[in-house]
Amino acid sequence: MPTYVNLEPALFKWQAKHQERMTYETLAKKAGISIAALYRIKSGNMITPDLRKINALCKVLECEPGDLIMRETTKPSNQVTKLEAERVEVLNEIQRKKNKQQATQT
Repeated sequence: MPTYVNLEPALFKWQAKHQERMTYETLAKKAGISIAALYRIKSGNMITPDLRKINALCKVLECEPGDLIMRETTKPSNQVTKLEAERVEVLNEIQRKKNKQQATQT
């Protein structure tokens, strides 16, 4: 299952707790990371997850890393199995038509 970093819930919780607004620029500055790094983390375009940066964000947002890291659910395997069965059925139908054409040509 793919994982990604979701900053919004922790950011909104921090803002509600402190009754003040924090922009991404301010968050990056307080965490000691560049705004570009923050946007890479936020967008999921990190080459490798930098846990030091995630930890720095957690310190500023007063949360745990598990509050930021989310897991995207994927389709259940039975759905994949149904699609595979349909694919096999279509391939078999195509093969039957080819065999029928070859039989009529000879």
